[in-house]
Amino acid sequence: MFNIVRAKTADVHLTREAMLELHLRKAFDPDAMLAFLSDQDNYLFLALAGERVAGSLFGYSLVHPPIREPQFLLYEIDVRPEDRRRGIGKALVQAFIDAARASGAFGIWVITNQSNSAAMAMYASCGLRRENPDDVMLALRLKSTTGLT
Repeated sequence: MFNIVRAKTADVHLTREAMLELHLRKAFDPDAMLAFLSDQDNYLFLALAGERVAGSLFGYSLVHPPIREPQFLLYEIDVRPEDRRRGIGKALVQAFIDAARASGAFGIWVITNQSNSAAMAMYASCGLRRENPDDVMLALRLKSTTGLT
């Protein structure tokens, strides 16, 4: 059994576990996490199995200039290997979709790799679809994020 909750500032100890153990970050900045959790447009959902974080999803409500309603970006999701294939990822995505609907969002989007068949199947089972067969993501890293404590 697991329970899906939206993390609050009081949950910073659980978010630390999620970032370091699930999302495999090398460092954790508690002040940055508190700032993230304090912003109502940021979302961090945790799948709790008792006191242990089994899965985590974070994303954002974004403003699109010509449209009044927000769009939601599902930025990252991870589930512990031993907890996979139990519906945790799908439950996290559904919690994010529910939050988007409750806010009046006009859409949700996520970026993944075609070769990540598990993610592709999970997102499809939650109703997310590729709109264009030639969608591409480009990136430019402006600085390193290593060295945080």
